Amino acid sequence: MTRFVAFEDTEFQRVAEPGYSFDSHVFFGSRKYSGPGPQIYMNNVDPGITLSAHFHRIDQFQVFFGNDGASFQRKPIPSVFVHYADAFATYGPFSAAPDASLLYATIRARSDNYGGVMPGARGERPYLGRRHVSAGVDGWDAASRPAAGAVETVEVFRPAADGLAAYLVRLGVGAAWNSPDVHATSGRALCVLDGEVRAHEMSYGPRAIGWQARADPTHIVRAGPDGCALLMLNFPWPATHGAHQETGGESAEQLSGGGSPGDRQTQVDR
Repeated sequence: MTRFVAFEDTEFQRVAEPGYSFDSHVFFGSRKYSGPGPQIYMNNVDPGITLSAHFHRIDQFQVFFGNDGASFQRKPIPSVFVHYADAFATYGPFSAAPDASLLYATIRARSDNYGGVMPGARGERPYLGRRHVSAGVDGWDAASRPAAGAVETVEVFRPAADGLAAYLVRLGVGAAWNSPDVHATSGRALCVLDGEVRAHEMSYGPRAIGWQARADPTHIVRAGPDGCALLMLNFPWPATHGAHQETGGESAEQLSGGGSPGDRQTQVDR
């Protein structure tokens, strides 16, 4: 069954890493556990901090809530920015503004908090992940809501053959939305951007996140008195790491020519 967690009901942790620190709000799972998911949390990185280019061992979505001065791969981060990376695909760096923290959600269908910082962790990749895609999201504010009772769905990432997709769903006042079938994915996250969603006789406002497992039935959510906007983020099926193991493929060393013997291997918890 689809479950939502409000931002104010998350588990708060202050996380310290060498050279930087951040607040973490855990919605689902644990920051330290590896295994079946989901694993979903929001980090609020301190001002002026840059997180280096890195990769993870599992497929991952991120939703950034940008502000003036924040950047992703040296480009400004808009107010809502969605990023997806296949397992072992390198992305980043990204940075908080000099005078403001940066809030972003990390969303995984499987739990694994390893992050291999490049170039030192090059030898930790069994192969190179194929996809690393991102897009800014417009039209999520109250002025963009459809008429009362209406629902609009806008593509953020065009659907891929393996189910990977991202959509903005806009609900007018009082609208009911029946989420699509989730069985062709590895799971789906629903992130409330604005307004209010009502599910299971509870109300969830901005920054609430819901999760639908692959085996869950379709589920109806309703918009509150001002309508709402939410992101629907579909993970690929099968997960890309498993698909690569089944089909074979060139190793990271074959694709990149191998790493330098002097590269230092590092990892980070993020």
